[in-house]
Amino acid sequence: MSQFSRHPRRKLLQLGLAGMALPPLASLLGASKVARAATTTQRPARLVTIFFTNGVSLPPEGHQSFDDWHWFPHHPGPDYVMTKTLQPLAALRSELSILSGFSHPHLRSNITHSCSAQFLTGDDQSKGYKNSISYDQVFAEKIDGATRYSSLALSASGGTGSLGRPATISVNRDGALIPALSDPQQIFNRLFVVDARGAEARARAIARDRSILDRVSSRLSGLNGALSADDRHRLDAYFTATRTLERQLERANEWLNVPKPEVDPGAFDLDAEPTRELGTNYVRTMFDLIHMALLTDSTRVVTYQTAIEGGSGRGNQLPYAAGLSLHHHQLSHSAARDEGGWERWAKFDQYLTERLSEFLTKMAETPDPLAEGSLLDNTIVLYGSGTSKTHVGRNYPLILAGGKNLGVKQGAFHRFEDERPFNDLLLTLLQRVGVETESFGDSESVVDQILV
Repeated sequence: MSQFSRHPRRKLLQLGLAGMALPPLASLLGASKVARAATTTQRPARLVTIFFTNGVSLPPEGHQSFDDWHWFPHHPGPDYVMTKTLQPLAALRSELSILSGFSHPHLRSNITHSCSAQFLTGDDQSKGYKNSISYDQVFAEKIDGATRYSSLALSASGGTGSLGRPATISVNRDGALIPALSDPQQIFNRLFVVDARGAEARARAIARDRSILDRVSSRLSGLNGALSADDRHRLDAYFTATRTLERQLERANEWLNVPKPEVDPGAFDLDAEPTRELGTNYVRTMFDLIHMALLTDSTRVVTYQTAIEGGSGRGNQLPYAAGLSLHHHQLSHSAARDEGGWERWAKFDQYLTERLSEFLTKMAETPDPLAEGSLLDNTIVLYGSGTSKTHVGRNYPLILAGGKNLGVKQGAFHRFEDERPFNDLLLTLLQRVGVETESFGDSESVVDQILV
């Protein structure tokens, strides 16, 4: 543990100065990981997806806020001009692209607050809830075993939420939501704190859990022929969950004797919460933890949902931390009817952009310990929402950053006039991180405009 208390560091954390970019230290990765990295010629690819809710401020043309506070730039191409909303990213324009015109065809008429669960899948919800594997999990399956954790799902509320108010954007191959972590201390413990029981005790615990799974599965497998169709479906779901647990136990056993990275907890505000007082610290801490998880190669796949859609969840208080007097859902619904409403909403969009800029800057300034270039050069970061305005499932506001060493071309605003399937973009990014596939969901073609 660090000799420094995290509380005297609060001022530094508020200024965003703690946890600055670190050099590629072998002690962070563990000797065995460094040795393994040195023997491979394949460049590590990483995938980070950040989802924010309720769309963005898009004042109509002719409105006094249109020129300055419209989220999208007004003219496409490499010479586009950022509005005030995106101005915090100005120094990073060569590292990112702004995208418009994408949406999921099956979700364009969706007026609920549940699109986060389908943001990375695009599944049709018109005949009831169903889902399929999200694109982050397709990549996580491909590289499973390369890192201690195949993926890391984060959100402001944690868990899965409900079907009407999902709290995670990660979905497994069977369409089940993957629970997200939300407490910074819990996330830090998962990534970097060593189990005090010792390796032998942890090995016995893993063996015991596997034995229990084996016995229960063996007894239930003989029941299949005597069950109704509904019960067989439930049993199949159980066996699917069992296989997932078995793989998790297998992975835990493989990494049992690999030391976790030594990381100073004092570099993070682990007490931060997504509240009025600590909301800014919370978002920064979540981004700092993502950065450190990637730097230490603890995982290469991360999703982060900043809030739950609608008016529920702790993340909806973040506008108060930005100095505004309404929660996020109220901001989005009052924009058109209240004096100054579009600009007020846009200032929260700008606040989120500032937090994204801090994260991308840190990624760009951090040398990649496993490859040429920076962490950002070998990481694709996708930032966006599943609605343009609240309840409008078209023209997703999207920022694509990083990935220069993965064949992604940055530095322009790309406007697709006709609504293009969002899965076209997800397919393109999957191919960039090495997934050999020609389709993803309802994708139609690769997005050539973002490729080198």
